[in-house]
Amino acid sequence: MTMKTIKSISILMIASLLLTACEEWLDVKPKTEVESSELLKTEAGYKDALWGVYTKMTETSMYGLNMTVTPDAMAKMYSRIGSSSALNHFSSYNYTSTRTRPVVDAVWQNTYTTIANLNNLIGNIRSADKQMFAEDNYNVIYGEALGLRAFLHFDLLRLFAPSYADAPDAAAIPYVTSFDNHITETSTVSQTIEFILKDLNAAAVLLKESDPMVTKRTITTSEDNGYLLNRKLRFNYYAVAATLARVYLYKGDKTNAALKAQEVIDGSGCKWTSVDDVATTEAVRDRTFTPEQVFVLKVEKMETNIQYALSLDTRWVSGNSISVSQADANQIYPYSTDWRGWGTLYGWSSVLSLNGTYRIPTKLCQYEDMPVEYKCLLPLIRMPEMKLIVAECNPSGKGAEIINEIRSHRGITEVFPTEAKEGEVMTEIRNEYQREFYCEGVLWYYYKRLNSPTIPYYSYGRLNNQNMNREKYVWPMPEEEIEFGNRNSKTEK
Repeated sequence: MTMKTIKSISILMIASLLLTACEEWLDVKPKTEVESSELLKTEAGYKDALWGVYTKMTETSMYGLNMTVTPDAMAKMYSRIGSSSALNHFSSYNYTSTRTRPVVDAVWQNTYTTIANLNNLIGNIRSADKQMFAEDNYNVIYGEALGLRAFLHFDLLRLFAPSYADAPDAAAIPYVTSFDNHITETSTVSQTIEFILKDLNAAAVLLKESDPMVTKRTITTSEDNGYLLNRKLRFNYYAVAATLARVYLYKGDKTNAALKAQEVIDGSGCKWTSVDDVATTEAVRDRTFTPEQVFVLKVEKMETNIQYALSLDTRWVSGNSISVSQADANQIYPYSTDWRGWGTLYGWSSVLSLNGTYRIPTKLCQYEDMPVEYKCLLPLIRMPEMKLIVAECNPSGKGAEIINEIRSHRGITEVFPTEAKEGEVMTEIRNEYQREFYCEGVLWYYYKRLNSPTIPYYSYGRLNNQNMNREKYVWPMPEEEIEFGNRNSKTEK
């Protein structure tokens, strides 16, 4: 039997994995080889299990490539994509080719596998003896797991279902909350959003009480083996608040979206990156703007993950890499002092000869002498997005002010006019999404949220428009899911 749907064999397969040696659990190597039932009888076991979830998320089938870099191709962020790359097919919205179908299916299957493991953890911790957990660790672990479950479902929703702006009552995805062989019915877009909000708000309650980022409890290196030291590598309270801002805006609730985004800005401790950390030698440049990160993954296999799409190796550049031409970059970054632009080489490779002048984004590239605090980082949520959410929710009030704040922290001296009309503000917000979020997938989700009828992009320095529709915005579920799941019993609206 080859069926791999979340409703059938995936649950059985996951159950089998979790009841076998711990080495097989989540495909990571924990400290001891015990069954998962034993693993979740100690606080250390819960920590290992949760860290296994984060490790799973770094794989290429998830955020390590296909849920971050790949959506950039669909957002038309690149001038050139190698003909041998699956990203070339994604940029044409051909989601069923022999190159794209395996990628799409792997995103679905591995994300639901990760959700199943979270559900196993959540189901166990609810009945666990709280006395086995030190300090506030029960709330922290439980809150992170609930928040991650919502975070993962939200990204599945944004990939595999119509946007709320397009069809809130359309069939969407199963929101799976139990670890068993129960078949989870497909929810509508609006129902899925409500499930996501419920989990996020429950996570927020737990983490607001206990997350050291909120309570300001002092954590030492020796205490708890450093488990709570770097909260940005965990789904912390402000990652929950930031995701709430995303979800509220997705459903058109600008009031709550702005409130949550502002809470992240005010409370997370994020600061703007200093020019000194950018205007320095290539190897020690802070390409991912670490002071601005709200939630980030440590991708230990970063070089392997990006070795083709973002390769600087001449063997792969021609057929596999994604790059931007000088003509297009000059339109995307019209201000010569912009740190992110072509001329600064902040995040772009040296000149390559590919039937013209092109450069590859180096945001995720690794260098031999780079500081350990910058190494292998993949940001999933950063403060500038929260700023842009606040601006979008009140374009006439705070829009121009926030645009100028961003400009001032990116080296741009030109001032955006405070008297600009709302439409001009919204256009500049879109421009900032494109300038800021290469390799992070954020621009695609921006267009999807708005159900934008067109996607503007540059080609040979000229502005073009890609016509969009629901078929282009929605990835198809795995064929086995449609055939054997219950989605085929729902009526698309």
